[in-house]
Amino acid sequence: MNMFKHLSILLIVLSLSSCQSQKTEREIENEFVQKYAPSNLNTHGFTLAVDSKIPEVHQLFNDLSENFYFYGDKEEFEEKAAKIMKLDPNYPSGFLMGGFYEHDPEKYKEKVTKAFELSKTTTLKSERDIMQAEYYLLVKEDYSKAQEYFQKVVDMYPDSAAAIWSLGMAYYYNNEYDKALKCYKKSTELIPNLPKGYEFMSVMYLMKGENEKAMEYLELAKNYGANAKNDIYFAEYEHLLYYKNGLYTKTMKSIEKAYTYGKHHKNSESLKKTYEAAKTKFDSIQSSKL
Repeated sequence: MNMFKHLSILLIVLSLSSCQSQKTEREIENEFVQKYAPSNLNTHGFTLAVDSKIPEVHQLFNDLSENFYFYGDKEEFEEKAAKIMKLDPNYPSGFLMGGFYEHDPEKYKEKVTKAFELSKTTTLKSERDIMQAEYYLLVKEDYSKAQEYFQKVVDMYPDSAAAIWSLGMAYYYNNEYDKALKCYKKSTELIPNLPKGYEFMSVMYLMKGENEKAMEYLELAKNYGANAKNDIYFAEYEHLLYYKNGLYTKTMKSIEKAYTYGKHHKNSESLKKTYEAAKTKFDSIQSSKL
């Protein structure tokens, strides 16, 4: 009996020891980053792991995140994205971010698909889940599936404004505006000066028919750095919101200025349609005064 008793105790001790040594996915990823990232890594407040064994890629990825969410210079973004792909051709997010300013939808889908294929052999779980989420969001247009994968990343990184903001996009694409709004709001709680968070809070209020509230958050986004020059999509949204709020003169003057920012702005069908609609409204108002 004593032998069986001692054996049972030993098995319990071994079981407890095994449980205590088992690491969470987040802990495993943190150790990976600590091993390969530069000691002076500046995350800019973003906390997602970088699945690369090349230290410079870790900093470049975080720089690109900062550039995107804070409306940095487009050319600088593209240069750093190209450098990531050159330094580590197998890093999935390098290809994903390399397509951020791709205006051809089919070419963008190609880059997302390439990132998805590369992610199948990635070391970190969060990288695979992010690529799965982006693939289902942008290529398959299966928004519920995208939500499922983004949620897995948020569960692992509840302190990541980028992960939570991305989950908001999956809700937004699925017309779940209240849930999306909650995500964008949370992203600004984690990084209070995050303009991309305030921009999409504004978008959600517009989609909910609260135009004045949308203007309030648009101004907050601009106060924190959102600008039409560095982001054509923001330019298109900003002017649409001006129009929706009856600011027809402001809409036209602002679009005329936006046309000077480059060929993509000048050739934007959205800006042209908004300008024509604002001019029609303005002319109608002026005629009624005669």
